[in-house]
Amino acid sequence: MEWDVELIERDVNYTLPKIQRALVIIGPRRAGKTYFMFQIIKELLKQGIRKDETLYINLEDPRTIGTTLEDLLNLLDVYYSLFPENAKKRNYFFLDEVQTVDNWEKFVRFLLDKNQQVVVSGSSSRLLSKEIATELRGRSISLKIYPFSFKEVLKSRNIRPAPFYSTYEEAKIKKLLREYLLWGGYPEVVLDFSLRREILREIIDLTIYKDIIERWGIANIRALKLLFRMLAFSTHLSISKAYKNLKGIGINVGKTTVANYLEYLEDSLVFYPLRPLIKSYKLQELYGFKPYLVDNGLLTILGVEDKGRLLENLVFTELLKSGLEPNRNIFYYRTKNGKEADFVVRENGTVKQIIQVTHELNHSNYEREISALIEASKELKCGNLLLITWDQEELIREKGKEIRVVPLWKWLLSL
Repeated sequence: MEWDVELIERDVNYTLPKIQRALVIIGPRRAGKTYFMFQIIKELLKQGIRKDETLYINLEDPRTIGTTLEDLLNLLDVYYSLFPENAKKRNYFFLDEVQTVDNWEKFVRFLLDKNQQVVVSGSSSRLLSKEIATELRGRSISLKIYPFSFKEVLKSRNIRPAPFYSTYEEAKIKKLLREYLLWGGYPEVVLDFSLRREILREIIDLTIYKDIIERWGIANIRALKLLFRMLAFSTHLSISKAYKNLKGIGINVGKTTVANYLEYLEDSLVFYPLRPLIKSYKLQELYGFKPYLVDNGLLTILGVEDKGRLLENLVFTELLKSGLEPNRNIFYYRTKNGKEADFVVRENGTVKQIIQVTHELNHSNYEREISALIEASKELKCGNLLLITWDQEELIREKGKEIRVVPLWKWLLSL
């Protein structure tokens, strides 16, 4: 069976719903959703569930392309004809990349009404959320899966969290972190590092072509590709700025089309626009968003070499993997004097932490980085100030504030 393969267990907390609800696994292409399903199946088998009480269907397998709602219902009949003793039991159904089937949610609801356990996965935030909001309102629990966190990368190399590390272990961790900073945490990249470039190019092609161009019928393919590159290289962007940039290089595209393309990229779960913590919608639009990609490997394969950009994107993705949501409890912040704090973490309406990221704190950027934290601290009434660097560590006391300067690797292992 496919789930008999050796798995790296994901550090994801989940519980299969006890009542009639589906578990919906959402994540970008190739982030490990399928293998997480296999992880769930293996755990069920350990608990005594028989293999024939589980049914896994890959809806992107060439043999299942074009599957309809009627096909799924017929497949269910075939399953029960093979295992008639299961007809009156609670069985476990796993539907992988379910958004490829029209009206899939009706099939899931049918199973739930029969008291069956259902786990589905998908690579589209919009399609899943729209369908869940109608047919499956109150009948599902969502779980997000991203590429490996740094802790999971270490686990794949048999390095476990510990209070202290030897000099040798620390050197090994930093070596892996240098690779992670450049090439990210897509499971296939981590497990087959020699093919990293080919895998990452394939992920981009699959996301752009299959998930966006085919699904949404994109006419201006060049504009979409250039927009994706723009997201990788930009520190700040807005719809108007992206539109002007494209027009400036002779790409004939409307502002509404640019807005739609950005939505499609966000829907594919590879791009996240981080907005400022500010109440005014007009100012939000004026300041624009900070674009982040879901994995540093995508930045590298697109040609990004700036260490500061890579480090900041890495911090964002690790915050994402820790369970925080952009524009709900992670923002960036611009002070009244126009200084910028990279990340503001907010819980229940209260700012809990302000984070600044720089590859190296030195004489040329000290004033900018520290003053931004101090001003943001005063305006947001938050004293928990953190500055993440590549390898510096100290405690800075300035203007009545304490700022912890922490090496990236230590921060990652503290999450």
